[in-house]
Amino acid sequence: MSLIEHRVTSPCLESEMITEKRLRPGKWFLLGVFVLLLGCGQIITLPTPTPPPATEDVHLNTVAPRATSTPAPATPTPTLSPTPTPTPIIYTVKKGDTLSGIAAQFGIAVEALMDANEVYDPRRLQIGQKLLIPREEGDEEQGPPTPTPTPLPVSIEHLGFHETPVGSLWCLGEVRNLAGMDIEYVQVQVSLYNSANTLLSTATAFTALDIIPAGGTAPFAALFAQPPTAYAAYQVIALSAEPSTYQGSRYRDLEVSEHAGQAQGRQFIVNGRVRNIGEERATDIEAVITAYDERGHVVAVREVEVQTSVLAPGASATFTASLSPMGEGIDRYTVQVQGYRLDDETQP
Repeated sequence: MSLIEHRVTSPCLESEMITEKRLRPGKWFLLGVFVLLLGCGQIITLPTPTPPPATEDVHLNTVAPRATSTPAPATPTPTLSPTPTPTPIIYTVKKGDTLSGIAAQFGIAVEALMDANEVYDPRRLQIGQKLLIPREEGDEEQGPPTPTPTPLPVSIEHLGFHETPVGSLWCLGEVRNLAGMDIEYVQVQVSLYNSANTLLSTATAFTALDIIPAGGTAPFAALFAQPPTAYAAYQVIALSAEPSTYQGSRYRDLEVSEHAGQAQGRQFIVNGRVRNIGEERATDIEAVITAYDERGHVVAVREVEVQTSVLAPGASATFTASLSPMGEGIDRYTVQVQGYRLDDETQP
């Protein structure tokens, strides 16, 4: 897995595996918010939401965005303790397992299992993969609970809250790995409160990258499909993060060998090439693009497939990503890549 960062106002600068470019200053006005692990914001009033479409891409706002009023730094309100939730069950995938079989074993809907783990392609199920089994309050007796590891040190950065024309609200940001080792299964929770510190709404999201390397970052996009009309404070916490000790079929000997991005009207197009620098064939390769405004807030996140089904050792393949920034422009962006080893024995 590799990380490439672009800025376009200066020559490319190389620092380890990062190359930066900055877009020339323009007439875009960019709004966002930056907080660390916990953050509070000034009250904003949002328009009464209309019902959102039946499906909405959690990684890219596909409708034309408009300027959003985002919270400004304010005197922090008291930190709130999250409402206790039932003890989670973590299931480890074994050979022969299927999503429907696991769901039936725990008496839950397949859709609930898929949504809880953001697994929508059965081919992505891996032997040794850990799945969170969603549970309702009062179901503590259902199945033997498995203790959840204490979250490893992470920080949540570059937050931006973005209202959409359909009345939904996105929280985009990044998780930085401070653990000194690779981590995975990183999930964040965003909570909105009123001025009386009453919880109004929550949203959760996993990071776009399966594995965050030590010192690295990965973006996330949390959606409030029907947000409250107003909120006075927000809180963002890491719900889970585990040491990445088992690679399974994940393949990390991939690098972004070249890429370039440019604005085309309201869209920002990134074209690039991924190369297999390892000794095994790779498949299901994705490029993850994170875009930032001038203040460093995340304004777009996009995952796209590389244009090949199998990438042989030493070979390369291209990708194209179209981003709709939530705001009025993109100042810089990063490109990261991940994929899987082509090995049928690792598939359940």
